[in-house]
Amino acid sequence: MIAFERMLTKQKYYLITSANELTWKFDRPVVFLGDWCRLYDRKHIWQDMDAVVAKPYGLGEFKKDTDYSKVKKLEEKLFTDFYEILNQHHGTNHDERFWRIVVGHWFKLFVNLIFKSVNTLKHCLQLYEISGTTVYTSDHYNLATLDFGSAIVALNDVRWNNFLTARILTLLETGNLPIELLREKDVLSGFPGFKIKALNNHVSFKKKFLKWGHQGYKIIAKRFVRDEDAFIINSFLPLREEIKLELALGQWPQLWRRLTPEIDVKPNQLLRKSLTEQFVYKSENDLENILRSLLFELLPVYYLEGFADLKKIVNQQPWPKSPKFIFTSNNFHTDEIFKLWAAIKVEDGVKYYIGQHGNNYYTIKNYFPRVEEKTADKFFTWGWENGLSKYIPAFIFKTAGKKKKNYNKQGGLLLIETSIKNKFVTWDAFSEFDKYFEDQKEFVSKLDITPRKKLTIKLDLAFRYKLFSEDSKWLDFDPTLKIETGEVAINHLIADARLVVHSYDSTGLLETLSQNVPTLAFWQNDFDHLRDNVKPHYQMLVDVGIVHLSAKSVADKVNEIWDDVDGWWQQSHVQDAIKKFCEKFAKNCSSPSKKMASLLKNS
Repeated sequence: MIAFERMLTKQKYYLITSANELTWKFDRPVVFLGDWCRLYDRKHIWQDMDAVVAKPYGLGEFKKDTDYSKVKKLEEKLFTDFYEILNQHHGTNHDERFWRIVVGHWFKLFVNLIFKSVNTLKHCLQLYEISGTTVYTSDHYNLATLDFGSAIVALNDVRWNNFLTARILTLLETGNLPIELLREKDVLSGFPGFKIKALNNHVSFKKKFLKWGHQGYKIIAKRFVRDEDAFIINSFLPLREEIKLELALGQWPQLWRRLTPEIDVKPNQLLRKSLTEQFVYKSENDLENILRSLLFELLPVYYLEGFADLKKIVNQQPWPKSPKFIFTSNNFHTDEIFKLWAAIKVEDGVKYYIGQHGNNYYTIKNYFPRVEEKTADKFFTWGWENGLSKYIPAFIFKTAGKKKKNYNKQGGLLLIETSIKNKFVTWDAFSEFDKYFEDQKEFVSKLDITPRKKLTIKLDLAFRYKLFSEDSKWLDFDPTLKIETGEVAINHLIADARLVVHSYDSTGLLETLSQNVPTLAFWQNDFDHLRDNVKPHYQMLVDVGIVHLSAKSVADKVNEIWDDVDGWWQQSHVQDAIKKFCEKFAKNCSSPSKKMASLLKNS
């Protein structure tokens, strides 16, 4: 099939792999490796080029499933060798669970990233006759970042991605592909670090006051810390309920929050090269060879050169010395101080409990178990159980104990969107997002005049929608649309709406259903992303008109019920379906702190 498609593309193309226009050629036919190379706000530059976009890699449920199996096997195979080398370098003897807690999320993400990057390049080179490509080169630039959070930021950096592509091309067997090198001149930023910056520099007086109050409270509260207190941080419970939970456990509420380490250490290229030599061996699998060649080069500084300094910071924390247990629903991901502290305590025998962070933990067919599920002693769900003793049914933490959300029966229509999940998956997320965005436009175009005039479109996080100009795309489609980019809190947007529409299978869907807010949802690919045993539960929502599998269907439903949304929503068969669905995936609880205290004590 590939050979046949290549026969149809005898034209030679210059390969463009980056949105950095210094690497582009304008005097010959080009092929963009993906839509990420063509930034929307630079459309005036690329729209008249003699160009095609490479056929996307990895789409289709069968291909996604196949690649998931491959990448999972690679991850499991490589991780043991990887952490054993870390142990040897640091002079430690930590077990696999310790290192999964500390580096597991980073490792999984970057195995996925390299898997997709390699296969995307190979796919393009197989389908198109490539006359050459241009990449940056530098003796000073480092692909390593500070920590996992900054690694996520780096994924959206044009220069970082160009350097990664260059490294992969040097490791791929690309035959006689001419590669033009652009020498990187900016040696001062050879290690950019990619510290996470605040999305909005303006801080309201209320937030400043609350921060001041919290700082003052911490000074008092830390006097009452006992070595055996349970350590609870970011439980995802509302603040009032988290306070009540600590009191129910017989301890002074500490309200621990994330801390950001400041470690001034840079990557040691000679060290990384030495560790890579220990990690590499020649395999018949070229993808495995590339992974082994790159992972220590990409490893964040806090896990290698800065590890001893990070450990010192951990030992300085005024946290319980021998906690009854550790419980979080959030800090297991990018909080480096917490992760290392928790890993140390777990090796000492402290129980490690994690609460469900959002949707799709049980419902999505792949990516099970996630790192946090694998490393926890107990995992508290939002209602579901799967027969394994590790999983404890609880309730939806984010709305627990809150009054039912008010909604305006005469209010507007709120469309809540997602954004491009760049680099987190094994397939071309940009191409998939293009289809998603076309669905959104179709939905809006099929609305009747009145609901369309009342429509507000809530975009995703600022660093995502700005990067890909999603606000501009919408306004180019219809300049009269009301676009909400984050200035108004989501709770206020929901309170002003008579109907909320989620355009993807989201945590927000579970939240509004659990709060009994009139809700619709629609997404692509039917139920292909779901496990077979949960599909009947989602089908209940389809049957009562809440979930839709096309833009036209959900738009028709909005038009049908617009004049009496509440009348439709309060029908007994609709409410019965919501109750049954939420009992499984977004269970309510009238006394969340009391219930959670009991579950934690008895686990």
